[in-house]
Amino acid sequence: MPPGVSFTTDDSKDWQLPVASPGLILDVPAKGHWLRRPSLHLEAAPRYRLRLVGEGQSRLWVRIDSYWDRCILVRGPVPTRGVLPALSAPEVRAVDEAPGTPEWWEAWTWQLGRMLVEAPASVLHTGRWCLRSMRTISADKAPRHAVSPMEWAFGQLPVAPHSLEAVLRFQTAWEEDWWAERPEEKPGAVLPLREPSDAEHGRIKSWRKRARDGTLPPAVLLHVDILSKWLVLDGHDRIQAALLEGVEPPLLGLWPFVETRRPASRVREEGALLSAELQLRSGATPEVIDRVNRMLVRNFDWPERGSVSRAWPIPGGFEAWRAELLAWRGQNPVTLDERDWDWLVSPQA
Repeated sequence: MPPGVSFTTDDSKDWQLPVASPGLILDVPAKGHWLRRPSLHLEAAPRYRLRLVGEGQSRLWVRIDSYWDRCILVRGPVPTRGVLPALSAPEVRAVDEAPGTPEWWEAWTWQLGRMLVEAPASVLHTGRWCLRSMRTISADKAPRHAVSPMEWAFGQLPVAPHSLEAVLRFQTAWEEDWWAERPEEKPGAVLPLREPSDAEHGRIKSWRKRARDGTLPPAVLLHVDILSKWLVLDGHDRIQAALLEGVEPPLLGLWPFVETRRPASRVREEGALLSAELQLRSGATPEVIDRVNRMLVRNFDWPERGSVSRAWPIPGGFEAWRAELLAWRGQNPVTLDERDWDWLVSPQA
């Protein structure tokens, strides 16, 4: 593993996600190649013009409405290889713990964490990252509307993933109404980075067998908070195989985050002390003592965490973003309503 990246166990409940086991915190140093733009990263121009860049090519162009009501997305060239190297049969067999157990999740979290760090073109950059097992939720339990950056204190909590069936479809361009009730447009929706494989492909058949016997390795999703979506970083075929078998695929979520400390508050701290005294009076069992200790730490010296996806400036700004998008449409079909297209490339706010 490249020197400097440290792994520590993360068993906190701060993220408020349905999880299967503890995860890992990856501390990536501010030196060397970690300071560069990673292989897959966001770039931004004024007024919420974004692009997702992978392997030096624009994979996705995005414009978000200034009022945070709608969004239009257009795909660029589809990647020909995954973000992580394909898992080999020996690597899969090396995890021999009972599937679904805490030991199995720990083994896969460490293995895929090492792969994220050691990948020739890593998606990681300087900062802190969380890698954690996750369970999906039904789309009707997801928040209705994406949270705009103007409402963030310093970041936000990831929303649990849903609508995995998006991996079986592939849109080249689409408009989203963030006030609508369409599942695939609600926060936490999953967005594949490539088309689904042929269902008859040998790799899909192999993964389907593992999905049936419960030994399917986890797929890795990357949370992009400004879009409130999860990108499929690794495991498109594994998710597809699980869906074809009618089972839920195991998932690991990856997201960058920042921490801040709460300012001192006499009212909050005195309230915590009073609550601790009342709880301990009712019976100082080990469980009560543990709960009180955690409550006191949280109220006196507890870091608040929030996910924040970093974006680099687009060289050339809006004009370069617009020119690239126009050139792409000149050579490729873009199935958008003309009014949507005109709004997408308009220089107006």
